Amino acid sequence: MSNGAERERLRFGAGMGLTAALFLVASAPAAADEVPPALSQVTPELPGDACAPSSEETVDQELWTENALGLSRARSVSSGAGVTVAVVGSGVDDSSAALDGAVEGAGEDCIGFGTFLAGVVAARPLPDSGLVGVAPEARVLAVPITGARGGADADAVAEGITDAVDGGADIVLVGVAVPVGSSALEAAVDTAVEEDVLIVAPSTALVQREAYAAVPAARGEVLGVAGTDTDGSLLVGGASAPDLTAPGQSVLSLAPGGDGHAVSEGDTVAAAFVAGVAALVRSHDPELSAPQTAERLVLSAYPGPGAGFVDPVGALTRSLGPRSGDGVEEERFALDLPMEPTKGRVMAVVGATALLVTVCAVGAAAVRRRKAKAAAAL
Repeated sequence: MSNGAERERLRFGAGMGLTAALFLVASAPAAADEVPPALSQVTPELPGDACAPSSEETVDQELWTENALGLSRARSVSSGAGVTVAVVGSGVDDSSAALDGAVEGAGEDCIGFGTFLAGVVAARPLPDSGLVGVAPEARVLAVPITGARGGADADAVAEGITDAVDGGADIVLVGVAVPVGSSALEAAVDTAVEEDVLIVAPSTALVQREAYAAVPAARGEVLGVAGTDTDGSLLVGGASAPDLTAPGQSVLSLAPGGDGHAVSEGDTVAAAFVAGVAALVRSHDPELSAPQTAERLVLSAYPGPGAGFVDPVGALTRSLGPRSGDGVEEERFALDLPMEPTKGRVMAVVGATALLVTVCAVGAAAVRRRKAKAAAAL
């Protein structure tokens, strides 16, 4: 391609749901077999009998979620060291170098969704990869609970939360969305609260395309998270009252079975971002309790309709207010950073398509075919 040739930008299928594809096409003429295919998509439940496919495609430029959340700046303050995040879901496959040595209890993940969530939380940086987890020095505890095709009921989630607490998790990411609770789940949440473990969970469960408030996100002690689409609107509105919102559409992370990348969406994906930010906060301020961590995330969030949009930088750079007369530190926050940069990022987040066009631009060179790379190295 000539020096003057321009590359078309990465186009995310806004509003197309899980059937959307990510295509990266060079503007210069290319043979059909030279055009990179769509990235693999990972879903919470498998539609067929085969396991989720691995991927040989990787994006090597900065992801749009990095800029939208200010993650590189947040990681200059904290990277999640010393914190364990349990991923309660389909399991975690650590065959990717991005998770090598980071996962306790790793194993097969036929569905691939738990691996995707673990990548959002804690993927380590790799050469030729733009993917970095929110908290790349955090540990991941894999807690598989789903059936062979995905999905779980409240009792399975309860067992997973209990196993995560017993395994030493500081944060539990509930990686399945369940619409109906149980006494066992209530008891498991009670135990997590007693052990100062923060639970982060999706706010909405979809059942045959109908939206319901999910459990245990409805509990006051649990951080319920809703996903936003690429223009900042809720993916699913009206079914629940989330505590926070986070990116939930056109999100890129790890595909199962190697170092390749895939895409996914939903409230559970958004919850993974919040769990990662919670890991940053608990690593940076280990004296904070789980309730204080949750409150810091909520109070530092960007204002939004219904619930604030999580702000990793704000959560890390606000300090508790002065002590009250009885020596108790009041849980109010004072900015440690000037307002202008934060305001700029708020405008970027709510800038709808402008945000997407500006920060998602990636040329065809951003996707590498691992087979082609291997052949070129010979």
